Amino acid sequence: MNGDRVQRAMSDDGAFRAIVARSTDTVRGVLSRQGAEGEAAIVLGDMVTGAVLYRETMAPTLRVQGAIRGAHGSGQIIADSHPDGWVRGLCRQKDGGRPFHLGPGSLLRLMRSLPSGELHQGVIELPEGGGVSEGLMSYMQQSEQVVSVVKVQTLIEGGVVRAAGGYLVQLLPEAPDREGAIEAMAQRLEGELSEIEGWLREGADVDAFVDRLYGTTPFTRLDDTPFRPGCDCSKVRVLTSLATLTVADLRDLIADDEAIELDCDWCGTSYRVEAEELRALLTAS
Repeated sequence: MNGDRVQRAMSDDGAFRAIVARSTDTVRGVLSRQGAEGEAAIVLGDMVTGAVLYRETMAPTLRVQGAIRGAHGSGQIIADSHPDGWVRGLCRQKDGGRPFHLGPGSLLRLMRSLPSGELHQGVIELPEGGGVSEGLMSYMQQSEQVVSVVKVQTLIEGGVVRAAGGYLVQLLPEAPDREGAIEAMAQRLEGELSEIEGWLREGADVDAFVDRLYGTTPFTRLDDTPFRPGCDCSKVRVLTSLATLTVADLRDLIADDEAIELDCDWCGTSYRVEAEELRALLTAS
């Protein structure tokens, strides 16, 4: 049973907004479908959580996508978060090359839809020695000009995802006492909340962590939204993609007059396209 959810809350004085996500089941599903291992699995899990936090922060009613390019061309990790509640991930590694890893030259790219239908995109180089958490913080500061503290983590033990989740805390422009507010929250985030492994091992209770974040500061819980692993692939999308092939390529596909099987790279769903459907595409071309 999927118990993943993301909760937004705001201090009553308008100084801070917090977003906390429990993503264990979603990360587990994504990693299982991608077969990711080692550092690639951890980065993919963290990116899944990060994509959810970023969407809830910048575009809760729109779709976002985040991608990290590994060092020295070692591959790419992509996470996609949709307002309908599904999240998916993709792990692309070089065949026969070095395993995916972060390092000098690794880039983080975040894209989000705008109400106008256009895409907003920003790219930064990961801070030296940093991972997804540090990359998201740097991105929010450089590309969105928003002071943020971000922490995401994926715990994998014995090849199995034990827990995953994270939080994002932002200082809002409306903060009545910016210096005082920054100092108070910074002390909390640098102290007992600087690590989240304990919270994850305890079950990653979202409500409890929001309470811990604010401490004695009065706050109000806002949206609380469930999410899950999913995908928007479909037979129609497969046929639409095939329709973009050249006439010569379509003829090659129907040369044996047999059906073909195509798998979604994201979720692994297999789609069977009959020979008659391929011939119909050729006629339409």
